Amino acid sequence: MKLDRRGATRYYFGAIAEVIDLDQPDELVSLTRDLSLSGCFVMTTTPFPKGTRVRVRIMRSRAEITAIGNVTANVTATGMGIAFTQIEPSDRAILERWLG
Repeated sequence: MKLDRRGATRYYFGAIAEVIDLDQPDELVSLTRDLSLSGCFVMTTTPFPKGTRVRVRIMRSRAEITAIGNVTANVTATGMGIAFTQIEPSDRAILERWLG
């Protein structure tokens, strides 16, 4: 566990992640590496560019959440950071339960 620059605690959290570019028909399915209440890091060798608006669906243990977000400046050869900008209260409750 480590503290990110925005003050949200990030947890190592392996789960299936489906990420869809909202402005293009591009989609990728991968795994999360880190997860917090404000975003996640998705492992991929083909990250979307910084600023890309995405819908991310994270699935683990027969539960799932969906959030809208933006790809952050944290784009590397191993993946991309996504900051959540919109998440429904029911999805937020599942996220809090996962991280609790």
